[in-house]
Amino acid sequence: MKPIVLTLQAVCLLGLGVLSGCTSTMPTSTAATRFGTSQDQATIQVLHKRLHERERTVAIQSYQIEVLSSQLEALKRIDQDTRPQRLPMRNSVTVAP
Repeated sequence: MKPIVLTLQAVCLLGLGVLSGCTSTMPTSTAATRFGTSQDQATIQVLHKRLHERERTVAIQSYQIEVLSSQLEALKRIDQDTRPQRLPMRNSVTVAP
């Protein structure tokens, strides 16, 4: 019950802040806040590159898993097809000691 009351109070305070115009005093269109610093841009580019490489690696691994899965299924079918052809190895002659 208490978390609901706290959540309701937080929502009311946020609503009052928006309605009173307190949020309009924040800077809206400066180059630093819009685009970030050059260091931020460099970090974003590095992270973007790493993400692209990781996605490529995942795609390659997914393809390899797909190929291996199809090979495994083919081997299972071959095993099932050859299983009836295998004859059990039984000695029909028993050697007495």
